Amino acid sequence: MDAREGVYFRREDYAGFWLRLLIDLIDVVVVAGVHLFVLATVTFPSTEMVGDLLLVTSAIVVFSYFVILKRSRIGTVGFRVVGFKVVGLNGQPADWFSLTLRLLFAVLFGGLGPLSVLDQVWLSSDTHRQTLRDKFAQTYVVKKEAQPVGSGRIVPWNYEICCYNFIFREVEAKSANTAPNEGMHPAAQEPGGG
Repeated sequence: MDAREGVYFRREDYAGFWLRLLIDLIDVVVVAGVHLFVLATVTFPSTEMVGDLLLVTSAIVVFSYFVILKRSRIGTVGFRVVGFKVVGLNGQPADWFSLTLRLLFAVLFGGLGPLSVLDQVWLSSDTHRQTLRDKFAQTYVVKKEAQPVGSGRIVPWNYEICCYNFIFREVEAKSANTAPNEGMHPAAQEPGGG
């Protein structure tokens, strides 16, 4: 497949709001449990180093779980329980860079802040049910057995979010029985439209 082309899936194959929330909740609980286990079993050499070691340990645990494990065939506990996977716009497993970008977005804008809520709510009206972190990382969350139903050019779309302008690369979805981009998110009707 040409690097300027991507794939898309049936709307039912993308993870919706409640499934994404469940996946995130399960994965956060698992990572918190791993952190508690590490804290309970590791003996730190001195009190001056505790903060630094906790930060490094947390970074290793979080990166290992949300990037390395998610990239593997095993997947995270949340994705395994719900039966979904993360793929790139080409339909293949998401690459290291995309998964790292998704993680950084979640860490930097995560928590209970307004951008975190917007990130999850965004997917409700998005054609490909992408959260903002998916838009940045150019990924989809789809059922494990989902197969692409079409392909299209990867084109830039302009979005205005909270008074900021963003350009995301998205697959232009076309169907045999609909006009190009019919039914797509209003901001995605015309390349560069916002």
